[in-house]
Amino acid sequence: MNKTEYTSALLREKYTYIEHASGLPIYVFPKKMTNTYALFATKYGSLDTTFAIGNGKPVTVPDGIAHFLEHKLFEAPDGSDAFARFSALGADSNAYTDYTKTAYLCACTENVEAALEELLRFVTTPHFTEASVKKEQGIIGQEIIMNEDSPDTRIFENLMTAMYRSHPIRVPILGTRQTITAITPQVLHQCHRAFYRPDNMLLCVVGDVDPDQVAQLAQQVLGEETGPVVTREDAWQEEMICPQPVVTARMEVAMPMFQIGFKSEPLESGE
Repeated sequence: MNKTEYTSALLREKYTYIEHASGLPIYVFPKKMTNTYALFATKYGSLDTTFAIGNGKPVTVPDGIAHFLEHKLFEAPDGSDAFARFSALGADSNAYTDYTKTAYLCACTENVEAALEELLRFVTTPHFTEASVKKEQGIIGQEIIMNEDSPDTRIFENLMTAMYRSHPIRVPILGTRQTITAITPQVLHQCHRAFYRPDNMLLCVVGDVDPDQVAQLAQQVLGEETGPVVTREDAWQEEMICPQPVVTARMEVAMPMFQIGFKSEPLESGE
């Protein structure tokens, strides 16, 4: 385990970077604060729908599965809920999924070590059953319907549909009511194994904490085992023209809304 301390004289700040034996990068910012904040994130978002584990053949999973997996990880094998366990520690917790990452967060004023252990443990302890997945399909289906009734969400998603012909960014992060019905416990386990491995994740802690204690806790919960090599599809081919020049939708809004976008070739490195 390698440890390096970085200091900024200008900001009068310092942080410690730790490269855990499992490959997990850990960033600890010791500060004399009332609250301690932690973020445990994985480089896995809604765009990662086609990938190969090890030398296996590429597989394509249903749209919306990264967000679905985020929801399901809060449920433990014993039936308890991570939100309730954080609450019992006097801690708050939350999570979010975007196109390229999924992040889990907690904040507390006491029981810092216990809250941090809970964060590391529930994210890396998957448990899915046919019944719980079926129930979650109904819950997320309602969330998708709510997004369909949101002008802000609709206008952005319509823009992505207009700009991209095949890139997965044109699909909502939550997926669709149709795609989430194809999600199964087996596919959730497959995605967790592929992307929720320490060397594909990051831990950041800010507060009145000791970097060595954070590293020891990571060692205790995560061990040193590294995950399989995963190859993901990320070289999507798109013409630099938009398939649709305009998309219009009608909803009840206080005033007309619009968004505009354009496509261009990526800049060369360093430009």
